[in-house]
Amino acid sequence: MLLALLAIVVLAALLRLWAIEGVAGNTFYDAAVRSMDLSWHNFFFGALEPGGSLAIDKPPLDLWLQVASTQILGFNLTALHLPEALAGVAASLLLFGALRRPFGAPAALLSALMLAVLPNAVLTARSDTMDTVLAALCIAALWCSWLALESRRVRWILLAALIMGVAFNVKLNEALLPLPALALLWWWASPSAPRARARTLAAAGAVLIVASLSWAAVASLTPLSQRPFPVGSRTGSIWRLVFLYNGVERLGAKSAGGSTSSRPGEAPGLLRLLENGASQYGARIGLAALAAVLLGALAAALALRSRPRGAALTPPARMAVAIGVWLVCGLVLFSAMPHLQERYLEVLAPAVCATLGIAIGSLLAQQRTALTRIVLVLVSGAVVLALLGAQLATDIDLIHTNRTDSVLQDAISPAMERYLRTHRGGAHFEVASAAVFEVTGLVARDGLPVLVLNTVDGPRVRPPTLQSLIRAGQVRFYFATHGCSRSEHCLTNERWAFNHSKPVSGYRGLRRFDIPGPATP
Repeated sequence: MLLALLAIVVLAALLRLWAIEGVAGNTFYDAAVRSMDLSWHNFFFGALEPGGSLAIDKPPLDLWLQVASTQILGFNLTALHLPEALAGVAASLLLFGALRRPFGAPAALLSALMLAVLPNAVLTARSDTMDTVLAALCIAALWCSWLALESRRVRWILLAALIMGVAFNVKLNEALLPLPALALLWWWASPSAPRARARTLAAAGAVLIVASLSWAAVASLTPLSQRPFPVGSRTGSIWRLVFLYNGVERLGAKSAGGSTSSRPGEAPGLLRLLENGASQYGARIGLAALAAVLLGALAAALALRSRPRGAALTPPARMAVAIGVWLVCGLVLFSAMPHLQERYLEVLAPAVCATLGIAIGSLLAQQRTALTRIVLVLVSGAVVLALLGAQLATDIDLIHTNRTDSVLQDAISPAMERYLRTHRGGAHFEVASAAVFEVTGLVARDGLPVLVLNTVDGPRVRPPTLQSLIRAGQVRFYFATHGCSRSEHCLTNERWAFNHSKPVSGYRGLRRFDIPGPATP
Protein backbone atom coordinates (compact mmCIF):
# COMPACT_ATOMS: atom_id res chain seq x y z
CA MET A 1 0.00 0.00 0.00
CA LEU A 2 2.76 2.44 0.90
CA LEU A 3 4.58 1.78 -2.37
CA ALA A 4 1.37 2.33 -4.33
CA LEU A 5 0.69 5.57 -2.48
CA LEU A 6 4.26 6.74 -3.04
CA ALA A 7 3.91 6.01 -6.76
CA ILE A 8 0.71 8.10 -6.91
CA VAL A 9 2.38 10.99 -5.09
CA VAL A 10 5.38 10.85 -7.44
CA LEU A 11 3.07 10.76 -10.48
CA ALA A 12 1.05 13.70 -9.16
CA ALA A 13 4.25 15.66 -8.55
CA LEU A 14 5.65 14.91 -12.02
CA LEU A 15 2.46 16.00 -13.76
CA ARG A 16 2.29 19.24 -11.78
CA LEU A 17 5.96 20.23 -11.62
CA TRP A 18 7.37 19.10 -14.95
CA ALA A 19 8.39 22.15 -17.06
CA ILE A 20 6.29 24.37 -14.82
CA GLU A 21 8.61 27.30 -15.50
CA GLY A 22 7.23 27.49 -19.04
CA VAL A 23 3.57 27.98 -18.03
CA ALA A 24 2.39 31.57 -18.43
CA GLY A 25 1.21 33.31 -15.30
CA ASN A 26 -2.05 35.03 -14.51
CA THR A 27 -0.93 38.65 -14.80
CA PHE A 28 -3.68 39.89 -12.46
CA TYR A 29 -2.50 37.82 -9.50
CA ASP A 30 1.18 38.03 -10.46
CA ALA A 31 0.99 41.83 -10.34
CA ALA A 32 -0.52 41.58 -6.87
CA VAL A 33 2.24 39.25 -5.67
CA ARG A 34 4.85 41.70 -6.99
CA SER A 35 3.12 44.63 -5.27
CA MET A 36 2.43 42.80 -1.99
CA ASP A 37 6.12 42.03 -1.63
CA LEU A 38 6.96 45.74 -1.33
CA SER A 39 5.34 46.57 2.02
CA TRP A 40 3.35 45.04 4.87
CA HIS A 41 0.47 47.38 4.00
CA ASN A 42 0.31 46.02 0.47
CA PHE A 43 0.79 42.47 1.78
CA PHE A 44 -2.17 42.57 4.16
CA PHE A 45 -4.64 44.25 1.81
CA GLY A 46 -3.65 42.41 -1.38
CA ALA A 47 -2.56 45.51 -3.27
CA LEU A 48 -2.75 45.08 -7.03
CA GLU A 49 -0.22 47.77 -7.94
CA PRO A 50 2.81 49.03 -5.98
CA GLY A 51 1.23 52.39 -5.19
CA GLY A 52 -1.48 50.65 -3.20
CA SER A 53 -4.37 52.38 -4.97
CA LEU A 54 -6.11 49.14 -5.98
CA ALA A 55 -6.52 45.70 -4.39
CA ILE A 56 -7.42 42.31 -5.82
CA ASP A 57 -11.01 41.12 -5.78
CA LYS A 58 -10.49 38.47 -3.08
CA PRO A 59 -8.84 38.06 0.31
CA PRO A 60 -5.06 37.75 -0.20
CA LEU A 61 -4.50 34.57 1.82
CA ASP A 62 -3.54 32.38 -1.14
CA LEU A 63 -1.28 35.09 -2.53
CA TRP A 64 0.55 35.23 0.81
CA LEU A 65 1.83 31.74 -0.06
CA GLN A 66 3.07 33.00 -3.42
CA VAL A 67 4.76 36.00 -1.82
CA ALA A 68 6.57 33.64 0.55
CA SER A 69 7.59 31.46 -2.39
CA THR A 70 8.99 34.42 -4.35
CA GLN A 71 10.87 35.58 -1.27
CA ILE A 72 12.71 32.26 -1.23
CA LEU A 73 13.09 31.56 -4.96
CA GLY A 74 12.88 35.03 -6.46
CA PHE A 75 10.09 36.52 -8.54
CA ASN A 76 9.75 34.03 -11.39
CA LEU A 77 7.16 31.70 -12.85
CA THR A 78 8.40 28.67 -10.94
CA ALA A 79 8.02 30.44 -7.60
CA LEU A 80 4.59 31.79 -8.56
CA HIS A 81 3.29 28.35 -9.57
CA LEU A 82 4.93 26.29 -6.84
CA PRO A 83 2.35 26.74 -4.01
CA GLU A 84 -0.49 25.58 -6.26
CA ALA A 85 1.51 22.65 -7.63
CA LEU A 86 2.41 21.45 -4.14
CA ALA A 87 -1.21 21.88 -3.04
CA GLY A 88 -2.24 19.64 -5.96
CA VAL A 89 0.13 16.92 -4.81
CA ALA A 90 -1.11 17.30 -1.23
CA ALA A 91 -4.72 17.04 -2.42
CA SER A 92 -4.20 13.48 -3.70
CA LEU A 93 -2.49 12.50 -0.46
CA LEU A 94 -5.25 14.07 1.64
CA LEU A 95 -7.96 12.33 -0.38
CA PHE A 96 -6.31 8.99 0.30
CA GLY A 97 -6.17 9.78 4.00
CA ALA A 98 -9.81 10.82 4.11
CA LEU A 99 -11.05 7.64 2.42
CA ARG A 100 -8.74 4.89 3.65
CA ARG A 101 -10.41 4.09 6.97
CA PRO A 102 -14.06 4.28 5.86
CA PHE A 103 -13.65 2.53 2.50
CA GLY A 104 -10.35 0.65 2.57
CA ALA A 105 -7.00 1.13 0.87
CA PRO A 106 -8.01 0.02 -2.68
CA ALA A 107 -10.86 2.56 -2.95
CA ALA A 108 -8.70 5.28 -1.39
CA LEU A 109 -5.78 4.56 -3.71
CA LEU A 110 -7.99 4.57 -6.79
CA SER A 111 -9.57 7.88 -5.77
CA ALA A 112 -6.16 9.45 -5.13
CA LEU A 113 -4.89 8.15 -8.47
CA MET A 114 -7.85 9.58 -10.36
CA LEU A 115 -7.32 12.98 -8.73
CA ALA A 116 -3.59 12.83 -9.47
CA VAL A 117 -4.16 12.44 -13.22
CA LEU A 118 -7.44 14.34 -13.71
CA PRO A 119 -6.54 16.91 -16.41
CA ASN A 120 -8.63 19.66 -14.89
CA ALA A 121 -6.81 19.25 -11.57
CA VAL A 122 -3.41 19.09 -13.29
CA LEU A 123 -4.16 22.18 -15.39
CA THR A 124 -5.24 24.24 -12.38
CA ALA A 125 -2.34 23.08 -10.22
CA ARG A 126 0.12 24.12 -12.94
CA SER A 127 -1.35 27.63 -12.98
CA ASP A 128 -1.02 30.33 -10.35
CA THR A 129 -4.70 30.77 -9.62
CA MET A 130 -5.98 29.74 -6.19
CA ASP A 131 -8.46 26.93 -6.83
CA THR A 132 -6.05 24.08 -6.08
CA VAL A 133 -5.30 25.37 -2.59
CA LEU A 134 -9.05 25.67 -2.05
CA ALA A 135 -9.62 22.05 -3.13
CA ALA A 136 -6.85 20.77 -0.83
CA LEU A 137 -8.41 22.61 2.13
CA CYS A 138 -11.86 21.18 1.34
CA ILE A 139 -10.43 17.65 1.31
CA ALA A 140 -8.68 18.32 4.63
CA ALA A 141 -12.02 19.43 6.06
CA LEU A 142 -13.62 16.24 4.72
CA TRP A 143 -10.97 14.15 6.49
CA CYS A 144 -11.58 15.99 9.77
CA SER A 145 -15.32 15.49 9.33
CA TRP A 146 -14.79 11.73 8.95
CA LEU A 147 -12.66 11.70 12.10
CA ALA A 148 -15.50 13.48 13.89
CA LEU A 149 -18.02 10.94 12.63
CA GLU A 150 -15.78 8.02 13.58
CA SER A 151 -14.74 9.24 17.04
CA ARG A 152 -17.80 11.38 17.93
CA ARG A 153 -15.41 14.07 19.17
CA VAL A 154 -16.51 17.66 18.78
CA ARG A 155 -12.99 18.98 18.32
CA TRP A 156 -12.80 17.44 14.87
CA ILE A 157 -16.03 19.18 13.85
CA LEU A 158 -14.65 22.51 15.02
CA LEU A 159 -11.36 21.91 13.22
CA ALA A 160 -13.23 21.09 10.01
CA ALA A 161 -15.25 24.30 10.38
CA LEU A 162 -12.05 26.28 10.93
CA ILE A 163 -10.46 24.81 7.80
CA MET A 164 -13.54 25.71 5.76
CA GLY A 165 -13.29 29.25 7.11
CA VAL A 166 -9.72 29.40 5.85
CA ALA A 167 -10.91 27.99 2.50
CA PHE A 168 -13.48 30.79 2.29
CA ASN A 169 -10.62 33.29 2.58
CA VAL A 170 -8.92 31.58 -0.36
CA LYS A 171 -11.73 31.68 -2.95
CA LEU A 172 -14.76 33.08 -1.07
CA ASN A 173 -18.11 31.63 -2.10
CA GLU A 174 -16.63 28.82 -4.18
CA ALA A 175 -15.71 27.23 -0.85
CA LEU A 176 -19.42 26.88 -0.03
CA LEU A 177 -19.94 24.11 -2.60
CA PRO A 178 -18.92 21.18 -0.33
CA LEU A 179 -20.39 22.81 2.78
CA PRO A 180 -23.81 21.02 2.61
CA ALA A 181 -22.00 17.67 2.51
CA LEU A 182 -19.73 18.58 5.41
CA ALA A 183 -22.62 20.01 7.43
CA LEU A 184 -24.43 16.69 7.00
CA LEU A 185 -21.42 14.87 8.46
CA TRP A 186 -21.25 17.37 11.33
CA TRP A 187 -24.92 16.68 12.09
CA TRP A 188 -24.34 12.94 12.19
CA ALA A 189 -21.16 13.34 14.24
CA SER A 190 -22.80 15.58 16.85
CA PRO A 191 -24.12 14.18 20.16
CA SER A 192 -27.57 12.65 19.77
CA ALA A 193 -29.13 14.66 22.61
CA PRO A 194 -31.00 17.60 21.00
CA ARG A 195 -29.49 20.31 23.21
CA ALA A 196 -25.97 18.96 22.91
CA ARG A 197 -26.35 18.67 19.15
CA ALA A 198 -27.65 22.23 18.94
CA ARG A 199 -24.70 23.51 20.97
CA THR A 200 -22.21 21.60 18.83
CA LEU A 201 -23.63 22.81 15.54
CA ALA A 202 -23.92 26.37 16.85
CA ALA A 203 -20.26 26.27 17.89
CA ALA A 204 -19.25 24.90 14.48
CA GLY A 205 -21.28 27.61 12.76
CA ALA A 206 -19.69 30.30 14.91
CA VAL A 207 -16.18 29.03 14.15
CA LEU A 208 -17.00 28.88 10.43
CA ILE A 209 -18.42 32.41 10.33
CA VAL A 210 -15.67 34.00 12.41
CA ALA A 211 -12.91 32.30 10.42
CA SER A 212 -14.58 33.08 7.08
CA LEU A 213 -15.13 36.78 7.74
CA SER A 214 -12.06 37.49 9.88
CA TRP A 215 -9.95 39.13 7.17
CA ALA A 216 -12.87 41.08 5.71
CA ALA A 217 -13.88 42.35 9.15
CA VAL A 218 -10.38 43.52 10.07
CA ALA A 219 -9.71 45.03 6.64
CA SER A 220 -13.05 46.86 6.66
CA LEU A 221 -12.13 48.63 9.91
CA THR A 222 -9.51 50.59 7.96
CA PRO A 223 -10.98 53.71 6.28
CA LEU A 224 -11.08 53.53 2.50
CA SER A 225 -8.70 56.50 2.28
CA GLN A 226 -6.04 54.40 4.01
CA ARG A 227 -6.39 51.14 2.08
CA PRO A 228 -6.51 50.08 -1.58
CA PHE A 229 -9.79 50.26 -3.48
CA PRO A 230 -10.85 46.64 -4.18
CA VAL A 231 -11.46 45.81 -7.81
CA GLY A 232 -15.11 44.84 -8.20
CA SER A 233 -16.56 47.11 -5.54
CA ARG A 234 -18.43 50.22 -6.68
CA THR A 235 -18.12 51.91 -3.31
CA GLY A 236 -14.92 50.36 -2.01
CA SER A 237 -16.86 48.13 0.37
CA ILE A 238 -15.15 44.82 1.04
CA TRP A 239 -18.50 43.33 2.09
CA ARG A 240 -19.95 44.05 -1.34
CA LEU A 241 -16.92 42.33 -2.82
CA VAL A 242 -17.50 39.23 -0.69
CA PHE A 243 -21.24 38.76 -1.04
CA LEU A 244 -22.17 40.41 -4.35
CA TYR A 245 -19.23 40.64 -6.76
CA ASN A 246 -17.89 37.21 -5.79
CA GLY A 247 -21.31 35.89 -4.80
CA VAL A 248 -24.66 36.39 -6.46
CA GLU A 249 -23.21 38.31 -9.42
CA ARG A 250 -21.19 35.22 -10.41
CA LEU A 251 -24.49 33.44 -10.97
CA GLY A 252 -25.79 36.10 -13.38
CA ALA A 253 -25.94 35.88 -17.13
CA LYS A 254 -22.86 38.08 -17.28
CA SER A 255 -19.75 37.35 -15.28
CA ALA A 256 -18.69 39.64 -12.51
CA GLY A 257 -15.77 40.76 -14.55
CA GLY A 258 -17.97 41.71 -17.48
CA SER A 259 -17.15 38.77 -19.74
CA THR A 260 -19.80 36.53 -21.22
CA SER A 261 -17.38 33.78 -22.31
CA SER A 262 -17.78 30.43 -20.66
CA ARG A 263 -15.44 27.45 -20.53
CA PRO A 264 -16.10 24.58 -20.47
CA GLY A 265 -19.53 24.31 -22.04
CA GLU A 266 -20.77 27.38 -23.87
CA ALA A 267 -24.34 27.06 -22.63
CA PRO A 268 -25.78 25.85 -19.33
CA GLY A 269 -27.40 22.41 -19.33
CA LEU A 270 -27.29 18.93 -17.83
CA LEU A 271 -24.80 17.70 -20.45
CA ARG A 272 -22.63 20.81 -20.34
CA LEU A 273 -19.46 19.01 -19.23
CA LEU A 274 -19.80 16.49 -22.07
CA GLU A 275 -20.51 18.90 -24.92
CA ASN A 276 -17.08 20.30 -25.71
CA GLY A 277 -15.58 17.18 -27.23
CA ALA A 278 -12.82 14.88 -26.06
CA SER A 279 -10.06 17.49 -26.37
CA GLN A 280 -11.56 19.79 -23.75
CA TYR A 281 -10.40 19.45 -20.15
CA GLY A 282 -13.92 20.09 -18.91
CA ALA A 283 -15.11 17.07 -20.86
CA ARG A 284 -12.56 14.88 -19.08
CA ILE A 285 -14.04 15.64 -15.67
CA GLY A 286 -17.48 15.29 -17.25
CA LEU A 287 -16.71 11.75 -18.41
CA ALA A 288 -15.29 10.89 -14.99
CA ALA A 289 -18.39 12.36 -13.33
CA LEU A 290 -20.67 10.35 -15.61
CA ALA A 291 -18.83 7.14 -14.73
CA ALA A 292 -18.94 8.08 -11.03
CA VAL A 293 -22.69 8.72 -11.12
CA LEU A 294 -23.53 5.50 -12.97
CA LEU A 295 -21.25 3.24 -10.94
CA GLY A 296 -22.17 5.03 -7.72
CA ALA A 297 -25.88 4.54 -8.36
CA LEU A 298 -25.32 0.84 -9.09
CA ALA A 299 -23.21 0.36 -5.95
CA ALA A 300 -25.79 2.21 -3.82
CA ALA A 301 -28.65 0.12 -5.21
CA LEU A 302 -26.83 -3.15 -4.48
CA ALA A 303 -25.85 -1.97 -1.01
CA LEU A 304 -29.43 -0.98 -0.16
CA ARG A 305 -30.75 -4.33 -1.40
CA SER A 306 -28.42 -6.26 0.87
CA ARG A 307 -28.92 -3.97 3.86
CA PRO A 308 -31.20 -5.25 6.63
CA ARG A 309 -34.53 -3.45 6.77
CA GLY A 310 -34.57 -0.67 9.34
CA ALA A 311 -30.83 -0.80 9.98
CA ALA A 312 -29.15 2.56 10.58
CA LEU A 313 -26.58 3.84 8.17
CA THR A 314 -23.06 2.91 9.17
CA PRO A 315 -20.42 5.69 9.43
CA PRO A 316 -18.83 4.68 6.07
CA ALA A 317 -22.27 4.74 4.43
CA ARG A 318 -22.89 8.21 5.82
CA MET A 319 -19.52 9.33 4.51
CA ALA A 320 -20.45 7.99 1.07
CA VAL A 321 -23.80 9.83 1.20
CA ALA A 322 -22.06 13.09 2.10
CA ILE A 323 -19.59 12.76 -0.79
CA GLY A 324 -22.54 12.04 -3.07
CA VAL A 325 -24.19 15.26 -1.86
CA TRP A 326 -20.98 17.14 -2.68
CA LEU A 327 -20.99 15.62 -6.18
CA VAL A 328 -24.65 16.39 -6.85
CA CYS A 329 -24.36 19.97 -5.58
CA GLY A 330 -21.41 20.56 -7.90
CA LEU A 331 -23.07 19.04 -10.95
CA VAL A 332 -26.26 21.03 -10.40
CA LEU A 333 -24.44 24.32 -9.83
CA PHE A 334 -22.02 24.02 -12.71
CA SER A 335 -24.74 22.81 -15.07
CA ALA A 336 -26.82 25.90 -14.33
CA MET A 337 -24.10 28.52 -13.86
CA PRO A 338 -24.06 30.83 -16.93
CA HIS A 339 -20.38 31.75 -16.67
CA LEU A 340 -18.09 28.80 -16.01
CA GLN A 341 -14.30 28.72 -16.11
CA GLU A 342 -12.34 25.47 -16.17
CA ARG A 343 -10.62 26.25 -12.88
CA TYR A 344 -13.95 26.45 -11.03
CA LEU A 345 -14.31 22.69 -11.54
CA GLU A 346 -11.34 22.04 -9.24
CA VAL A 347 -13.64 22.17 -6.20
CA LEU A 348 -15.79 19.43 -7.78
CA ALA A 349 -12.86 17.16 -8.68
CA PRO A 350 -12.40 15.55 -5.21
CA ALA A 351 -16.07 14.49 -5.09
CA VAL A 352 -15.89 13.01 -8.60
CA CYS A 353 -12.73 11.02 -7.91
CA ALA A 354 -13.87 9.91 -4.45
CA THR A 355 -17.26 8.72 -5.74
CA LEU A 356 -15.61 6.74 -8.52
CA GLY A 357 -13.15 5.04 -6.17
CA ILE A 358 -15.78 4.29 -3.52
CA ALA A 359 -18.23 2.91 -6.09
CA ILE A 360 -15.73 0.51 -7.64
CA GLY A 361 -14.47 -0.60 -4.24
CA SER A 362 -18.01 -1.21 -3.04
CA LEU A 363 -19.03 -3.16 -6.14
CA LEU A 364 -16.06 -5.49 -5.83
CA ALA A 365 -16.51 -5.97 -2.08
CA GLN A 366 -20.25 -6.79 -2.26
CA GLN A 367 -20.06 -9.60 -4.79
CA ARG A 368 -19.59 -13.14 -3.47
CA THR A 369 -19.83 -15.34 -6.57
CA ALA A 370 -16.71 -15.80 -8.63
CA LEU A 371 -18.47 -15.12 -11.95
CA THR A 372 -20.01 -11.86 -10.77
CA ARG A 373 -16.71 -10.72 -9.31
CA ILE A 374 -14.89 -11.50 -12.55
CA VAL A 375 -17.44 -9.55 -14.59
CA LEU A 376 -17.25 -6.56 -12.27
CA VAL A 377 -13.45 -6.64 -12.24
CA LEU A 378 -13.39 -6.63 -16.03
CA VAL A 379 -15.97 -3.84 -16.34
CA SER A 380 -14.40 -1.70 -13.62
CA GLY A 381 -10.94 -2.29 -15.00
CA ALA A 382 -12.04 -1.26 -18.48
CA VAL A 383 -13.64 1.94 -17.14
CA VAL A 384 -10.59 2.84 -15.06
CA LEU A 385 -8.09 2.08 -17.83
CA ALA A 386 -10.12 4.05 -20.38
CA LEU A 387 -10.36 7.06 -18.07
CA LEU A 388 -6.71 6.89 -17.04
CA GLY A 389 -5.53 6.53 -20.62
CA ALA A 390 -7.57 9.47 -21.86
CA GLN A 391 -6.59 11.61 -18.90
CA LEU A 392 -2.88 10.89 -19.12
CA ALA A 393 -2.91 11.66 -22.85
CA THR A 394 -4.54 15.00 -22.12
CA ASP A 395 -2.07 15.65 -19.29
CA ILE A 396 0.88 15.08 -21.62
CA ASP A 397 -0.65 17.42 -24.18
CA LEU A 398 -1.26 20.25 -21.70
CA ILE A 399 2.29 19.89 -20.34
CA HIS A 400 3.76 19.86 -23.85
CA THR A 401 1.80 22.97 -24.85
CA ASN A 402 2.38 24.82 -21.54
CA ARG A 403 -1.36 25.28 -21.15
CA THR A 404 -2.60 27.63 -18.42
CA ASP A 405 -6.08 28.25 -17.01
CA SER A 406 -5.57 32.01 -17.21
CA VAL A 407 -7.62 33.86 -19.83
CA LEU A 408 -5.68 37.13 -19.42
CA GLN A 409 -3.19 38.31 -22.02
CA ASP A 410 -0.27 40.67 -21.48
CA ALA A 411 -1.21 43.72 -23.55
CA ILE A 412 2.09 45.63 -23.25
CA SER A 413 5.04 44.32 -25.22
CA PRO A 414 8.59 44.15 -23.82
CA ALA A 415 9.64 46.88 -26.28
CA MET A 416 6.90 49.20 -24.98
CA GLU A 417 7.92 48.39 -21.43
CA ARG A 418 11.51 49.44 -22.16
CA TYR A 419 10.30 52.65 -23.77
CA LEU A 420 8.13 53.54 -20.75
CA ARG A 421 11.00 52.94 -18.32
CA THR A 422 13.40 54.99 -20.42
CA HIS A 423 11.03 57.94 -20.88
CA ARG A 424 9.38 57.93 -17.48
CA GLY A 425 11.12 61.17 -16.64
CA GLY A 426 10.64 61.04 -12.88
CA ALA A 427 6.86 60.57 -13.07
CA HIS A 428 5.32 58.69 -10.15
CA PHE A 429 3.13 56.52 -12.40
CA GLU A 430 4.75 54.51 -15.16
CA VAL A 431 1.60 54.77 -17.28
CA ALA A 432 -2.13 55.45 -17.04
CA SER A 433 -4.69 53.02 -18.39
CA ALA A 434 -8.45 52.82 -18.59
CA ALA A 435 -8.62 49.18 -17.48
CA VAL A 436 -6.63 47.36 -14.82
CA PHE A 437 -6.26 44.17 -16.86
CA GLU A 438 -4.32 46.04 -19.56
CA VAL A 439 -1.41 46.94 -17.27
CA THR A 440 -1.15 44.04 -14.80
CA GLY A 441 1.51 42.37 -16.94
CA LEU A 442 3.56 45.57 -16.84
CA VAL A 443 3.23 45.75 -13.05
CA ALA A 444 4.30 42.13 -12.68
CA ARG A 445 7.48 42.80 -14.68
CA ASP A 446 8.44 46.30 -13.52
CA GLY A 447 6.98 46.61 -10.04
CA LEU A 448 6.23 50.33 -10.57
CA PRO A 449 3.00 52.24 -9.73
CA VAL A 450 0.40 52.64 -12.47
CA LEU A 451 -2.68 54.84 -12.65
CA VAL A 452 -5.88 52.91 -13.39
CA LEU A 453 -8.76 55.17 -14.41
CA ASN A 454 -11.61 52.66 -13.97
CA THR A 455 -12.48 49.53 -12.06
CA VAL A 456 -14.85 46.93 -13.49
CA ASP A 457 -17.81 48.88 -12.08
CA GLY A 458 -17.05 52.41 -13.21
CA PRO A 459 -14.67 55.39 -13.08
CA ARG A 460 -12.12 55.90 -10.31
CA VAL A 461 -10.15 58.89 -11.59
CA ARG A 462 -12.14 61.84 -12.90
CA PRO A 463 -10.80 64.15 -15.67
CA PRO A 464 -9.98 67.06 -13.28
CA THR A 465 -7.90 64.77 -11.07
CA LEU A 466 -6.15 63.27 -14.09
CA GLN A 467 -5.40 66.74 -15.46
CA SER A 468 -3.88 67.78 -12.13
CA LEU A 469 -1.65 64.72 -12.07
CA ILE A 470 -0.48 65.40 -15.61
CA ARG A 471 0.31 69.05 -14.86
CA ALA A 472 2.22 67.98 -11.75
CA GLY A 473 4.34 65.61 -13.84
CA GLN A 474 3.04 62.52 -12.04
CA VAL A 475 1.98 60.70 -15.22
CA ARG A 476 3.15 61.18 -18.81
CA PHE A 477 1.72 58.29 -20.82
CA TYR A 478 -1.68 56.76 -21.50
CA PHE A 479 -2.20 53.22 -22.76
CA ALA A 480 -5.44 52.41 -24.57
CA THR A 481 -6.04 49.36 -26.72
CA HIS A 482 -9.11 51.01 -28.25
CA GLY A 483 -9.88 54.47 -29.65
CA CYS A 484 -12.59 55.84 -27.40
CA SER A 485 -12.44 59.37 -28.72
CA ARG A 486 -16.18 59.71 -29.30
CA SER A 487 -17.75 56.32 -28.64
CA GLU A 488 -20.82 56.38 -26.44
CA HIS A 489 -19.64 53.16 -24.81
CA CYS A 490 -16.51 54.82 -23.43
CA LEU A 491 -16.53 56.56 -20.09
CA THR A 492 -15.94 60.30 -19.86
CA ASN A 493 -12.45 59.97 -18.40
CA GLU A 494 -11.42 57.59 -21.20
CA ARG A 495 -12.59 60.02 -23.87
CA TRP A 496 -10.85 62.87 -22.07
CA ALA A 497 -7.57 60.94 -21.80
CA PHE A 498 -7.70 59.94 -25.45
CA ASN A 499 -8.53 63.44 -26.70
CA HIS A 500 -5.73 65.01 -24.60
CA SER A 501 -2.98 62.66 -25.73
CA LYS A 502 -1.10 61.88 -28.93
CA PRO A 503 0.02 58.49 -30.24
CA VAL A 504 3.61 57.41 -29.72
CA SER A 505 4.98 56.22 -33.04
CA GLY A 506 5.88 52.56 -33.21
CA TYR A 507 3.99 51.49 -30.08
CA ARG A 508 0.42 50.49 -30.74
CA GLY A 509 -1.99 51.82 -28.12
CA LEU A 510 0.57 54.00 -26.32
CA ARG A 511 -0.14 57.74 -26.18
CA ARG A 512 1.63 60.71 -24.62
CA PHE A 513 -0.42 63.34 -22.80
CA ASP A 514 -0.11 66.68 -24.55
CA ILE A 515 -0.95 68.88 -21.56
CA PRO A 516 2.12 70.85 -20.43
CA GLY A 517 3.71 69.54 -17.24
CA PRO A 518 5.76 71.49 -14.73
CA ALA A 519 8.36 73.85 -16.14
CA THR A 520 11.84 72.36 -16.45
CA PRO A 521 14.51 74.56 -14.78
